[in-house]
Amino acid sequence: MKVLLLKGSSTYGVLRRFTDELADAFRATGWEVQILDIENDAHARRPLGDYANDGPFELVFSFGIFGETVDERGRSVGEMVGAPHVVQYVDYPLSHLTRLEQTSPRAALLMVDESHVAALASLYPADRFAAVRFSPHAAIGPTVSPGADAADFAAGRPIRILFPGSFYGGPPVGWRHQPPGVRKVFEQAVEIALAGDTARPLDALDQAMVASGLDPTEPEFAAFRKLATYVHEHVRAVRRRLLLETVVRLGLPAHIAGGGHDPDLARHKTLTLLGEVQIGDILALMAQSRIVLSANANFVAGSHERPLSALNAGAVAGTDSSAFYEAIFRQDEMARFRWTRLEEDLAAIGALAEDPEAAFVIASAGQRRVVGGHLWTHRVDGIVAAADEARSKTVQTVHRR
Repeated sequence: MKVLLLKGSSTYGVLRRFTDELADAFRATGWEVQILDIENDAHARRPLGDYANDGPFELVFSFGIFGETVDERGRSVGEMVGAPHVVQYVDYPLSHLTRLEQTSPRAALLMVDESHVAALASLYPADRFAAVRFSPHAAIGPTVSPGADAADFAAGRPIRILFPGSFYGGPPVGWRHQPPGVRKVFEQAVEIALAGDTARPLDALDQAMVASGLDPTEPEFAAFRKLATYVHEHVRAVRRRLLLETVVRLGLPAHIAGGGHDPDLARHKTLTLLGEVQIGDILALMAQSRIVLSANANFVAGSHERPLSALNAGAVAGTDSSAFYEAIFRQDEMARFRWTRLEEDLAAIGALAEDPEAAFVIASAGQRRVVGGHLWTHRVDGIVAAADEARSKTVQTVHRR
């Protein structure tokens, strides 16, 4: 069995790291792997269709890219290579609407949040894509022991709290130039989304539409509802800023790794600004940290890779909750906080950073959970199943013709 992985560019090298670790996971489960790296000049100059000669491939896989790519004959990536193309979205799919809309109907899509699957089911016909499935993030980086005991944990992890995240700035008001009635709908949708601990952007937009006397099920609003990304991006920015402001207000000892943060933050003696950090260095910092704090990117029924990677690195994962975390992790395997009780919950996480005995127990239990079921080796079967579904539907379409 042979798989072709398409490896693109990414900020801080994150998606490139994902691709490398997925390649290792396929190899570990008996697959032969070939990688097309678009940052490699020799690869980039070679027509994609030529890779069919290196096959046969069982599937082609990419993170977020090439689903919309066609050659001069109008053939999609899967058609060029002669294998189902599986595209894994690692963010809210409607934030990449142009690419999503142009994606081949023969492509299979994987989402890191079950609510993203539900959103696409609400917005597109059932046959728009060959498959749309849930496939959560996986932990990356080496598995690092929390230590032999609590004393070892404390001695080997001088960083009390690590927050790996770039500064978002003010929330992007995507609806700024819309008519007053439209602006009112989006403003109300954001209020609905921010009122609770979890925010499903499309649901919030639909509720705001109903409150304004509009029927979301009417076909005339189909394109409008796809702008739910405005709600997602707004909520995501507001909550990341709120998280950092609360860390500052509580005086928590935090190392902040990421670009764009105001240098004036350094005047707070409890904060250490590390600036832009590549993913390999982030993983090394996680292995030196007691707690890795994360905002879960507004994934209300899915995972971000940071909490999983933090646990794999032997740290306690401190994150806002999601339906995925609630279903998978016990209370003693992860430190979760709620947006509606943010100050209280972050204060408890700060106390945990100073309690190595309690933190060691949580880090150890959480790591066992991740290593047992949430590495890239555990995601291979789901990727293959999505390819098989796409292949089956393509065969059925050919037979009907």
